[in-house]
Amino acid sequence: MIVTVIAGGPDINPQIVHDIASDSEMIICADSGADVAIKAGLRIDKLLGDLDSISAEAKEYISGNDIPVEVFPVQKDMTDTELALRQLDKSDEIRLIVSLAGRPDHMIANIMLLIKLKDEGYDITLTDGVSDVIPLIGPDKISVEGLDPNTGLNISLIPVDFGEEVKGVSSEGLFYELKDADLHAGSTYSVSNSLKEGCDSFEVTVKSGKMALIITPL
Repeated sequence: MIVTVIAGGPDINPQIVHDIASDSEMIICADSGADVAIKAGLRIDKLLGDLDSISAEAKEYISGNDIPVEVFPVQKDMTDTELALRQLDKSDEIRLIVSLAGRPDHMIANIMLLIKLKDEGYDITLTDGVSDVIPLIGPDKISVEGLDPNTGLNISLIPVDFGEEVKGVSSEGLFYELKDADLHAGSTYSVSNSLKEGCDSFEVTVKSGKMALIITPL
């Protein structure tokens, strides 16, 4: 089942959110993610969280449309986003829509949560509607196809574990290609790559270790 989890935050384009989530079989909103979903014209199948940031207008919409709500205390051990994700099944294809602007603690925590859930066996990706963040945990391989070679992209491979190297990283279709490289958390070596001229796809393989593939249009 395709499930989209929408969280709140600044600089989330409602139209792009609609395009990402419109074919989902279930849409779950975490707190003010409901405001994003409503602006995007999406149905909401469930709302959960401590509801400390959702707007009064969105609360009225939720109540008026009899949308199921699960309320949690403000003082808790997980963010609203993680609470929503933890209710899903590992067999689901999960699309997490969150802001990558605003509070850096939330941004970093959400990317690390993405990696953690991937490591636990969840099929999950993250986007803010502009940048896509795809977790890779070796042995792993991904092919990204159907790209416009005339549209510029920043493509970065970011190791996320300071205690473990990412080993055996190879890539094809990128301007700077890697051949069985070892990457280290904290290094900027694999930041800001791009498509090789004329290519409309690229592939990344990793033998071991954890990293985030981040794709951002120029």
